Amino acid sequence: MGIFDQMKQMREAFSQLGNIKEKQEELQKRLAQIRVTASAGAGMVEVTASADGTLTNLNINPIMFNADDKKMLEDLILSATNEVQRKAKETMAHEMKNVLGFNPSDFEGVFNQIQKDGGFPPV
Repeated sequence: MGIFDQMKQMREAFSQLGNIKEKQEELQKRLAQIRVTASAGAGMVEVTASADGTLTNLNINPIMFNADDKKMLEDLILSATNEVQRKAKETMAHEMKNVLGFNPSDFEGVFNQIQKDGGFPPV
């Protein structure tokens, strides 16, 4: 897809936005309600977050407290947290597309190309 096709697609998406404030508020509410979960260490550590990236729960299997390996527990917490953040971003992108009709990151290439080329082409 060429830059002109991408710009046309972007214009169409913006024209379909309607009342962006209402849609933004709807999106924020949806993202705050959706939960994603990730685990590490075969479920020994489980982290839950809302789709807006807010960590909402951390569950550590009590067996881990009997272990002497503090570093392993820290690594499992980091691993599960990183994975739940990745899932939250993915869910956010999906919800943005559902609510807004497009994902702003879809147009990142267009903006980068425009910046690289020194601005918008003449009409």
